[in-house]
Amino acid sequence: MRRYLSPPLRRIPAFIRHWRLSLKFSLLLASGLLAAASSNAAQASETVTIQLKWLHQFQFAGYYAAQDQGYYREAGLEVKLLEARPGHDSLQAVMQGEAQYGIGNTALLAARARGLPVVVLASLYQHSAAALLVRRDAGGKPHLGPNSRIMLAPNNEELALFLRKYGIPTESLLPVAHNFSYGDLLDGNIDAMSVYTTEAPYILEHSSLGYQILTPRSQGDDFYGDVLYTTESELRDHPRRAAALRAATLRGWAYAMQHPDELVDLIRARYPQRHSRELLLYEAQHIVPLLAQDSIELGYSDPLRWQAIADSYMAQGMLPEDFKLEGFLYQPEQQQGWRRHLPVLLPVLVLLLIAALLWRMRHRLLPAHRPPHSELPLAGTATPPGSGSSSAASPATPTSSGVHAVAVSQRTLQDAGADALLLLDPDGKIRAANPRARQLLAQAAAPAGQLCWPALRADGSPYDASNHPLQLALLTAAPVTDAIIGLPTPAGSVLWLLANIELVADERRAVSALAVSLRPAPVPAHAAGPATAAAAPSSQPQTAAYPPPPHCAPQVPVDH
Repeated sequence: MRRYLSPPLRRIPAFIRHWRLSLKFSLLLASGLLAAASSNAAQASETVTIQLKWLHQFQFAGYYAAQDQGYYREAGLEVKLLEARPGHDSLQAVMQGEAQYGIGNTALLAARARGLPVVVLASLYQHSAAALLVRRDAGGKPHLGPNSRIMLAPNNEELALFLRKYGIPTESLLPVAHNFSYGDLLDGNIDAMSVYTTEAPYILEHSSLGYQILTPRSQGDDFYGDVLYTTESELRDHPRRAAALRAATLRGWAYAMQHPDELVDLIRARYPQRHSRELLLYEAQHIVPLLAQDSIELGYSDPLRWQAIADSYMAQGMLPEDFKLEGFLYQPEQQQGWRRHLPVLLPVLVLLLIAALLWRMRHRLLPAHRPPHSELPLAGTATPPGSGSSSAASPATPTSSGVHAVAVSQRTLQDAGADALLLLDPDGKIRAANPRARQLLAQAAAPAGQLCWPALRADGSPYDASNHPLQLALLTAAPVTDAIIGLPTPAGSVLWLLANIELVADERRAVSALAVSLRPAPVPAHAAGPATAAAAPSSQPQTAAYPPPPHCAPQVPVDH
């Protein structure tokens, strides 16, 4: 193409003349911007801390997986996990800024009611594993009542509510600081302690202690278990960081539950002084139903269910009656919005804009500069190829719109390979044809100056004005692709062709020509009649019986 258009384009700035180079440069520029955005996200790592609510174990496998698989790092975060310490309130660690995020439970409702600005990011455990492990007395009954010595972990309001329903107000019990050890219960120093159902039965399996595990769920209170939370200030000051940490954590949990054995080995390698491999596998197995991933989206916080839990606390006087959930549950759609995609979207938008501008400039410039007729890529013919001799074709002088149409058709069909290329006037005159087209059509007897050539359909019946491919292209103002056309030959056979037709518009957006590409097609399986088979030439000249030519409409405007 550049050979035909180079003289006029010398007056155009080099940037436009070399649009391909400009486009490549734009691609490189946008790719660089995208890489820079990704690199900045990866390099600008922010260090944050997550306060755990217990000692290291499979209970926090998703966080270990997000670290080990690099999910936090991909989000631009360096995450530290802070293990809970005996006698230390993990919630206060978050409130005092020792950690930006924490693992909590439904006790966060009470914290919110006290004015602490906590916000639940993700409800990971759809069911709670919290329970009371109670010693049995000599008679085999649970030894739990007023003045019982009980070891409760901090922020265990769900167990306090359970005790109230059990008829034992926490004020009547003798509290003992939780030391995360079963020894005091086994030695008889306490009567009850808060535990997790995911590990206590395994630990006590080989002990001689008579015990009973009491759960709120057995009494009809189905609390959420571990939840990831943060503060209002963290969400306000670092919304993208909070969203990124949440997303990476959910990825970590999904990976952990798909590869429990791998995570058990990871925990054993990191914290060998903690649980045995067997206990960790037991814990992993019993965490599966608590996450309920088979029925609920990982991390989903149901506002109605949270409200029902709040109502349970209110009924026991543990929350004020006017308590509202507003602002307590994180809403990803509202908090993140479209702004979180800006680092990726911006370079892509720049690329699309530059590409669109370059395409627009090229689209407008090419038709405006007419190549000399001697340089046209198609040889014009005044006599149709069907006259029997391709050598008889003589050049025709195209009109101004015709030159425009030839240039456009060459641009749009130049990738047709070895196809036959034709350019037709809307009234049927063959304006130009390449050698392959002249060679093919010389075998047929297409009438001169007729748009809707007499032709057969794939079933052997003739086309009419309502379905002829050339007429359809004009009437619908749309391209026709892979249309089967059978052209009768003077020898009595049928030349089967596959046609693709495009409309060519002039400056007034009216159809000035039809660009047609043809290539041989196999004989249709359902073609009927003697004309479907290639007949051997007879000694006497034969005239093919053409179907009557359909009426063809004149030039039709393109309505795009």
